[in-house]
Amino acid sequence: MAPTHFSKKDSGFTLIEVLIAIAIFSIGLLAVGALQARSLMATGDVARKTEAWTIADEQVALLKAMPFYADDPPVNHPADLVAGTHTAVDLSGRYTVHWRVWDDDPINQQNATVLAGVPAGTYTVCKRITLAVTPLGGNPPDDTIAEVQFIKTWAATGIQ
Repeated sequence: MAPTHFSKKDSGFTLIEVLIAIAIFSIGLLAVGALQARSLMATGDVARKTEAWTIADEQVALLKAMPFYADDPPVNHPADLVAGTHTAVDLSGRYTVHWRVWDDDPINQQNATVLAGVPAGTYTVCKRITLAVTPLGGNPPDDTIAEVQFIKTWAATGIQ
């Protein structure tokens, strides 16, 4: 068998070519690393928003379950429907829940002809409630993570 002769062109890669290939490969790895970091940050943000929405949903359910009018609400009750702005810290201690109650559409009950069986006075037939969840100590609307608005109505049926 005859010996094979290689020309200088076929002798392999030069040092410059190897360095350029390593540089291109490194840039690609850096891009993948940056993408991974952004992905982890987005996952953490989604988890925080999910937790805030869960807290908002629980607080809305609590507000909806409360009586429309409370004569003497408990002192440390976590929610009430009195007009104005209210705040509470959730059980985890990581979020502040803010809600504002507006009394809408009052009716004047001067005598028993408007609503039979209801004593005279001014009554609200619906309350508009806006609820916002912020990080601990945050202020809506700047720091709001989750926000819900709903209307609670009062029915005067069955009052004696």
